[in-house]
Amino acid sequence: MPHLSETSSAGGSGGQPRSVPEGAPYHRVLAGQKRRIGRGILAIVLLNAGLVGFGAAFAQLGGQIDLLLGRDSVVTGGTEFTPVTMATTFASTALLIPWSMLLQRWLYGVKGGSLHSVVGAFRPAVLGRAILFLAPIWAIYMAVLAALEPSPAGSWAVADLLFMFAVTIVIVPLQSAGEEYGYRGLIFRVAGSWGRGPRSALTLGVIVSAVLFATIHLSTDVWLNLQFLAVGVAFALITWRTGGIETAVVLHAANNVFGLLLALVLHADLGASTDRSSGVGSVVHLIPVVLLAVITAAVWYRTGRDGPAVTPMRASGQDSIPTAHTGGAGAR
Repeated sequence: MPHLSETSSAGGSGGQPRSVPEGAPYHRVLAGQKRRIGRGILAIVLLNAGLVGFGAAFAQLGGQIDLLLGRDSVVTGGTEFTPVTMATTFASTALLIPWSMLLQRWLYGVKGGSLHSVVGAFRPAVLGRAILFLAPIWAIYMAVLAALEPSPAGSWAVADLLFMFAVTIVIVPLQSAGEEYGYRGLIFRVAGSWGRGPRSALTLGVIVSAVLFATIHLSTDVWLNLQFLAVGVAFALITWRTGGIETAVVLHAANNVFGLLLALVLHADLGASTDRSSGVGSVVHLIPVVLLAVITAAVWYRTGRDGPAVTPMRASGQDSIPTAHTGGAGAR
């Protein structure tokens, strides 16, 4: 049974970060003797306020840049999804990475770096395996989806294509990671700390993080909302089993990067491609739901012998989790 004792304040003694519990799965790192639901709600509100606030500020910045460039951006009432608009939108979401870490440190006294994984560090080996085995599968799925549901063609200047290519490769992976740190990182942990036992904690963590993740995508289409919920549930379970967000980051980034690269290759209309209104989805969106179920089952099977990765046991007198690239089943 994980040891879940903690100090009564947000931080440890003397204002130092408190240590994480020993032998705890990823979503139980913030759990303690008190559920602190009010503090958790505050964390969730502040995280989403950051998402909206960063987005609004960066949108205005992008709009002003487009005005200087003579572009008719949607931000300033125009019709163009310009590369600058896309770049600033994605960059604003990437700020959820430091924002999530700051909120965890401030409200719970736990080092922000522990959001990476149960060992308190980003695990390159886990990331590499996910890229090697899962990214190609997702690329094939995205190509099939583009063939089954082709987007209307748009008009692209060569300079815009090149700029968007750079944005897609450099910024979009960070945008995807930002959502993972926020929703499969902080919110998954916050909601998981509300449960009295391991099952209720996992259930709360998965449901709350998945519902909020679907909500921020602002879709009114049933099929798209089903897909967003499936993504939220699958990524939360994968994070739990592997003990970190690396695999979920790879899948999320693969979806967004490959989707945009296909749009560039096919000269698709980005405005139509990002439409999430009622009626735009179809039964085709069950394909990623099934694919995510298969991937989640495979991860679960691979970690079945040892169970979900947990935080390491500390040596006597050690106050913080080690940063070695270990972490049970999730780091094999």
